[in-house]
Amino acid sequence: MVIAALLVLLAALVNSWPALVPVSLVLLGGVYGMQLAVDDAPLDAAVVLVAAGLVVTAELAYWSLEERERVKTEPGEAFRRLALVAVLGLGALAVAALPLALVDVVRARGLAVDILGALAATAVLVAVVLAARGSGRTSR
Repeated sequence: MVIAALLVLLAALVNSWPALVPVSLVLLGGVYGMQLAVDDAPLDAAVVLVAAGLVVTAELAYWSLEERERVKTEPGEAFRRLALVAVLGLGALAVAALPLALVDVVRARGLAVDILGALAATAVLVAVVLAARGSGRTSR
């Protein structure tokens, strides 16, 4: 399934289909979530890295699609964009680590923790989609 998600991302980049970028990222995140559900992992700290990786992947994918347009940019624009991608990746690390830290502190079982986890996962997914949409817009 991971290969299928990567092939969707590859098709999006090769054929300049920006609408497939979020589809591939949702598939990748879904595969990771299914793996956690099947393995019944108690608390996986790697989820923070996966969330940041998805955000950085979205940013780099949209950036590569934008680079196909022949638009003259200001000197240093690539370095500013790279810094923005790095900051967004670090921000995703922080946003994803917050619910993990909260759940680790609570250490409770039950419906309330499950709902909190679902809300945190939804917030991370919304952040990925908003970051992906925001990076696709260029000012001319």
